[in-house]
Amino acid sequence: MAKSSYDLVVIGAGSAGLTAAEFSAQLGQRVALIEKARIGGDCTWSGCVPSKALLKAAKFAHQMRTSQQYGLGMGEARVDFSAVMERVSGVVDQVYQGETPEVLQGKGIEVIEGSARFLDSKTLAIEPPNPSEASFNLTARRFIIATGAKPFVPPIPGLEEVDYLTYETVWALRELPARLIVVGAGPIGCELAQAFCRLGSSVILIEGADRILLQDEPEVAELLSRQLTQEGVDLRLGSAVQRAWQGDDGIHVDLRAARWWGTLY
Repeated sequence: MAKSSYDLVVIGAGSAGLTAAEFSAQLGQRVALIEKARIGGDCTWSGCVPSKALLKAAKFAHQMRTSQQYGLGMGEARVDFSAVMERVSGVVDQVYQGETPEVLQGKGIEVIEGSARFLDSKTLAIEPPNPSEASFNLTARRFIIATGAKPFVPPIPGLEEVDYLTYETVWALRELPARLIVVGAGPIGCELAQAFCRLGSSVILIEGADRILLQDEPEVAELLSRQLTQEGVDLRLGSAVQRAWQGDDGIHVDLRAARWWGTLY
């Protein structure tokens, strides 16, 4: 039997799902929002919010080091990376306070924790996160599927045996990596490479194509490539990681480029 019936059920409480649910509730519809993990999705927990908070701190460090270009005395940026990441977590928590189940309930949205699967075109089966709770069904006139994405882990031999990071797990760091290899020079890779370089890591940014930011204008990519290189990012274009392995002194990768082959760590 169905637990309840709704005008709209939104599966996934990330930025898209939240927007859809809130808009529908404002129109007076009966809305349910289903989430199996954390309300807020990538944007709140591993994307927009933490990345921009990290970039802000990195920008301040960079401006302190380069303040002489503004006619100011050269500043010393002593980075407390643990404090930086604690602030990032604080910003994330602050944003989440506007997305809690209680806040959403106050906006007329019924928040349901659990995973969903379709039984037919109008019915969902909901499995609560607590195994002791019974599953139940619900029905709706319309559904929106906004289940988001997950990091793509490239099929690099040996990668599964090393302690690699993704854009979801990097926010748990509390110690600044002395050396960091970033594989992939899309927007996320470029952001993280620049931020960690500005905070004091020695960063190598690897991209298989002949330029960064393949979805953007070539002129913009060229400008940003020069900026990253100027700031100290070791940019390796036209390069492919052949394998990765863990050594006593850290993680190593074999890198094959158009004109050479070598090992990076």
